[in-house]
Amino acid sequence: MERNISLVSLLCFIIFNGCLVLDADAVKSQRSEKLKLIHRHSPELGHNPGTTLGPPKNSEERLKQLVQSDKARLHAIKRRLGVVGKANDWVELPFRSAADMGVGQYFVSLRMGTPAHTFTLLVDTGSCLTWLKCKYLCLDCSAVPWAGGRFFSPNESSSFKSIPCSSQECKTIDKTSTLPTCPHPNAPCYFDYSYLDGLNVGGTYFNETVKFRFSNGRKKGLEMTMGCIDDLNQPKRFQKIDGVLALGLSPLSFAVKAAHEFGGKFSFCLENHWIIKSESSYLVFGSEDQVPNMQFTDLLTEESKMTSLYPIKVTGISVNGTMLDIPSYVWDMTDKEAGGMIVDSGTTITHLVEQAFDKVIAAFEPSLSMYNKTKGNLNYCFSDPPAGEFDESRIPRLALHFEGGAKLEPAVGSYIFDDSEGVKCLGFTRVAWPETNILGNFLMQNHLWEFDLANKKVGFAPSKCMLD
Repeated sequence: MERNISLVSLLCFIIFNGCLVLDADAVKSQRSEKLKLIHRHSPELGHNPGTTLGPPKNSEERLKQLVQSDKARLHAIKRRLGVVGKANDWVELPFRSAADMGVGQYFVSLRMGTPAHTFTLLVDTGSCLTWLKCKYLCLDCSAVPWAGGRFFSPNESSSFKSIPCSSQECKTIDKTSTLPTCPHPNAPCYFDYSYLDGLNVGGTYFNETVKFRFSNGRKKGLEMTMGCIDDLNQPKRFQKIDGVLALGLSPLSFAVKAAHEFGGKFSFCLENHWIIKSESSYLVFGSEDQVPNMQFTDLLTEESKMTSLYPIKVTGISVNGTMLDIPSYVWDMTDKEAGGMIVDSGTTITHLVEQAFDKVIAAFEPSLSMYNKTKGNLNYCFSDPPAGEFDESRIPRLALHFEGGAKLEPAVGSYIFDDSEGVKCLGFTRVAWPETNILGNFLMQNHLWEFDLANKKVGFAPSKCMLD
């Protein structure tokens, strides 16, 4: 009997998230069953991109994966025991880079509906409508571009609520995107939503329950307004992604509703985009433990024309400690036509207007002159020297300075990176004036970012984005 109890304990430990219950008669029986235990690095599992299943590339990668997995497991054990977050409780959603999906952004895993299903959504601080690919009102659902993939099915969720086009809720959701189409009072509320990069989605608004888990293991459902799309002009872009989680500043935004419910703020850690890890960091709503070395700058939502975005005041850009001679109007947030800077996790490369971009390039050129300039996908690219000959220590150190004294000092790998085989690029896009500067996620990586909506501040601190 003692050996049977040990077996149950072992199975509970292996399964972790749920204990395997053995039938009492089977335990007493003299018969035995053997289950083959396969290590996750076993060649039997083959190659599984984006996971740690199958053989690692080398012994160093093997050990690294095992150590990271142990940290993730310890975090989960603490959460189940209620050790994490006793002082300040918060909710968290798994969050990681989407590089293995061919996307230069980050995604989050979201559970919603009744019964709940998990969906993979791109995180975007530059938009306000959270939407998912759906099968709902289509006459021929087999013709929908994502018919063979994953999608949200409203008819299978008991908590799904359509929003009638005749309702006051429909009229006040988002006046710029809501369509006047209303064939009869109970027809759904239609929208057509466009992005600056050319993406366009269309569908109907609905309310649905999203499932949140607190850091101490407690769970809570919260009703959110989202879009069920049946029209997407770039379906290939979302072959492996189920939709977008909008974190913009708007009453419609997922971030605003969740932050209002959970402590007035949200945060996420942008890990190195090029390193694919099986475990996640987290998109957190609420107050985590205080982070050391966190710097803050004000959100200029009232001074700026960008009321639904995250505008911040840049005071300058320095290279190797020398402030560049960039006209101050480039950072002015009050101009209705141009200027200023927004923080946007949905933009990959940092965009600088020509007056700032040209000064940055001029400051880097002396150090990059030893490499041959060449064509690439960005404005300034050069031939990558043979392996081992690119000396990162010779690259100037860039810093962005913000109002209040905050200073973002990204690693060299966040602004000089591989473009294609044999080509590296300086990670900035030149945009013509008048335009707005955009702080993209590559320059934000390897930092924890906190958006304090209640106090109208944005904070950041260097971080390896590893689970504690």
